[in-house]
Amino acid sequence: MNIFRKIVRICALYAKKKRLKRILKTYNQTSAGNDLSKTILSDGASVTLNSKSKDLIEQTEINIKTIVEQSNCDSEKLLGYVKASGTKVYKVINAQKLLKNISEEEGFISEKKGFDALYLSFITMSGLKFKTEPMLVFSKSKPEKYLVLYAFYKWYSMKSGLGGFDYEIQKKYNKYLKNITKANLKKLPLDEILGLQEAIARDSEATEFVLRYEKETDVSKKVSEKISKDGGASI
Repeated sequence: MNIFRKIVRICALYAKKKRLKRILKTYNQTSAGNDLSKTILSDGASVTLNSKSKDLIEQTEINIKTIVEQSNCDSEKLLGYVKASGTKVYKVINAQKLLKNISEEEGFISEKKGFDALYLSFITMSGLKFKTEPMLVFSKSKPEKYLVLYAFYKWYSMKSGLGGFDYEIQKKYNKYLKNITKANLKKLPLDEILGLQEAIARDSEATEFVLRYEKETDVSKKVSEKISKDGGASI
């Protein structure tokens, strides 16, 4: 796998998350919430999760970690799991370039409507539709393991019922990542700000899981190599 490309991608995720969080801090309101979380937006823009949300996030990560370990993080096995659960996985020539036209990247793509859905259904050759279900889209070449893992984490989070994936929120999330200003955020009602916070959280959780997995497996690999080389000598 091209390590440079992986590092660039993950750094880009952190950068966009940090940028949106920084702008959200300028939006002064009191509070809003749903059954999964409550957010207090003030000068500190802190987010407080209730126990139901924390439990769901933790259980989601545990489930994903189990699946990943059982599959040895094999991309085809992970994608097979997605397919078996009823979600479509498409391989598209020049996917990365084509998806930029609807402000998307390779990997997990949530529900789309209108022109975006029509365009997406066209490039995936799934018929012309004005509404598409969540899907995974990659280039024709074999997708990188960590790209698949990141997409799988977001997909599983959506399937588990975590917030931040509904159509309107994802549409605004993609829009403001490209052009974030204090003015356009101040026009949003508080429940949409909450939705954006949820979308940021899902990106953050997926990114951090990939980074932890990479670190843990890299350490495990070095330990195994050390044992093999030294015949079980202390490490």
